[in-house]
Amino acid sequence: MTDASTSQKRMMLHCYEQQLLAARRLARFRVQRRLAEGRDPREPDPAIKRRVYVEKVAQELFDTLIFTGSDNPVVEEIRRELGKTVGQDVQFAYPPGGKLCIVGKGPEGPRPLSEEEQRRTRHALWRITRQKVDQSMLDEPARD
Repeated sequence: MTDASTSQKRMMLHCYEQQLLAARRLARFRVQRRLAEGRDPREPDPAIKRRVYVEKVAQELFDTLIFTGSDNPVVEEIRRELGKTVGQDVQFAYPPGGKLCIVGKGPEGPRPLSEEEQRRTRHALWRITRQKVDQSMLDEPARD
């Protein structure tokens, strides 16, 4: 048993070493790319900064506007897209003293979605919101 755990540890350390080498190689490539583009290699990657801003804006939209209701055209577009994705219109409700409940509006009328359907709907909503924010967010201007 000791030989098995020793070999497992050795394999784990080998994999970790390979990941570190790959990360260092990628870092060198990023520095070389920035130098070739005439940018400061110590400057953070604008794509990472953009992704952080997209996440922040999407989270704000996700938390406030979508769940509390809004006549905002972006929110309405996200809700329409969500309806297409999940196959029915949905409403978000907060019962007194309860947690978020997602209600589907199908041909037979409104009905609370199962836990699994709610989970899938929340994931689809988050994905759609991020995509919408990413598409509508302006890119940084090109540097001279």
